[in-house]
Amino acid sequence: MKRLLLSYPLGVNTPVYKDNPPVVIQQQASIAQGDPYNQFVITSLNHNGTHIDAPWHFNPQGKKISEIAIDDFIFTHPVIIDIPKSDDELITKADLQPFEHQIAGADLLLIRTGFGKIRSSDPERYANHNPGLSSSAARYLMIFESLRAIGIDMISAGAANHPDEAIAFHQTILGKDRVDGKYILVIEDLNLNQDLSHFTKVYAIPLYIEGVDSSFATVFTED
Repeated sequence: MKRLLLSYPLGVNTPVYKDNPPVVIQQQASIAQGDPYNQFVITSLNHNGTHIDAPWHFNPQGKKISEIAIDDFIFTHPVIIDIPKSDDELITKADLQPFEHQIAGADLLLIRTGFGKIRSSDPERYANHNPGLSSSAARYLMIFESLRAIGIDMISAGAANHPDEAIAFHQTILGKDRVDGKYILVIEDLNLNQDLSHFTKVYAIPLYIEGVDSSFATVFTED
């Protein structure tokens, strides 16, 4: 059995979206300094690094991350599609429609734009000029009954320089104002720059933190 890690480790060099505060890691105790153990204080916005947007992020009636069952973060029918996008471009309904037969029946849709390739080499561009999904893309994705999550190789599903579209996308995809309770989880800042032609299962396991909208996640595939 082969597994591939799709999430990035959280660290002080993790790119942060727009003006979000960076990750701070401080050593609180050190064996090298005479303490009997090593221990750290980690301070981070819950949307830094690879993380999962749960409904309460944009939906006032939606579930918080710790209210979602662990089984809902395990995906047995994942698919990946390639939609190349560059700085500030939007993924629209028209971009997704050619993949309708692949999306139908999937429980997780991974969208690879290629923008993740610059995450290490140009983190400022990655953080401030990311492509994003449009409101039309959100409305289209919500018609697929089996789809429970999407994942993207961008710092956010909302394009930094299209704030209105970013808000509208998240509100729609996370189920705001729906009466049927449907929502689609959003997994952001994934490493999709690898061969994903043979995976059959994906685990996207959040850190369960009470009282928050979203959380950090470890995400990996299984063949």
